[in-house]
Amino acid sequence: MPRTTTVPETTIGAPEATTGSWKPTWSPGHTSPGLPPLTVVHDPSDDYAFMAAALAAHTPERGRITVHPTPVASAPASLAHDLLRSMGKHLPPAGSEDGAYWSGNTETAWRAVAAWILGLRIGHVVVTRAHRISSRHFEYLFALAELTKMRLTLLCHGALPPALAAALAVLPHEEVHTLAAARRAVAAPAPLPPADRFAWWETDGQFPPDEGEPCFLLPTRRTPGRGVIEAAAHRLGRPVLPLPAAGRFPPEPDEPTALLAHRLHARIAHPVHAAALAVRVFAAHTDLPARTGRGREMRTPSWAVDLIEAACHFGQMEGRADNSFLPHLRSWDHAAVTEAAHACGLYEHQAPGPKRRSAAPTSRSGRPAAVRPDVDGTPAPGRAA
Repeated sequence: MPRTTTVPETTIGAPEATTGSWKPTWSPGHTSPGLPPLTVVHDPSDDYAFMAAALAAHTPERGRITVHPTPVASAPASLAHDLLRSMGKHLPPAGSEDGAYWSGNTETAWRAVAAWILGLRIGHVVVTRAHRISSRHFEYLFALAELTKMRLTLLCHGALPPALAAALAVLPHEEVHTLAAARRAVAAPAPLPPADRFAWWETDGQFPPDEGEPCFLLPTRRTPGRGVIEAAAHRLGRPVLPLPAAGRFPPEPDEPTALLAHRLHARIAHPVHAAALAVRVFAAHTDLPARTGRGREMRTPSWAVDLIEAACHFGQMEGRADNSFLPHLRSWDHAAVTEAAHACGLYEHQAPGPKRRSAAPTSRSGRPAAVRPDVDGTPAPGRAA
């Protein structure tokens, strides 16, 4: 049977609570017992064979990703961005304040990483060029491993940085010095995904979207007729692929739905935004938690299950009062979800009317502030980190 989630009359079911409000902080000597030991692979001669082994180990379908830190990027959220990209997530394009505000906020970006690792069942993270990352990024990585219970393997192609050397004095770890042992460490046996799981990792990675790619109409309670599809294709200047009516999505997707689902997984890096759009597609709800008709239950299609689980984890890590369920969208999230819909090729049935110009958001909007790093990569005074 396909892995599905039941949507009750009032809310979408959520996974068991992960944690309360979580911040990516870690203190030496306070590591939880039972965590997988940290693995440090030493490659002082920078032999490409070690890197090749790490590249070959990148198998998201088995819950293992390989991360390449952006060179000389010391901003607090930069390594979080690298982790998101390694999971196939594309950050919102620059220039969209509503869509991209969250990615520069350190806590939000790292919560997004943690939520995806939990929701997508990533159990092993391999980091290359680890000798070049900052002491702050080591702290965030160790905090992430502590929260998610993932295995962490660090490839150091040079001398160990002081921050890592100090951490090894208090962390359970193993050190690897040969290529054969490195290959075993980075590619430890991992189970194949269940046959009923949606293959979110099978995406072409096209981003920004091709202007001529097929698009979709946001589903409504009625299946659009051929005339509606043709009129929309003429209006949008692109092919329009049919989707099932809202509430009528089968557990396993047809070809057009699978194409859309891969876009939702790849083109939206914020888990709550991705889940909100998924619910809008299969249930025709514009806010969360989703509601169904009186007395009805709705099954979440397989392609949306991981999205919803990741969003639930994110809400729990924010410490929201409704952390047992999928969190509500906040006011500043709605515009971001609309932008995400367009990035995925999703449009309303009717042409939009004239847009009202709204005032630029101010600090009174309540939206979290993004970190603006100084020259040395540290947060500017007075900014949230």
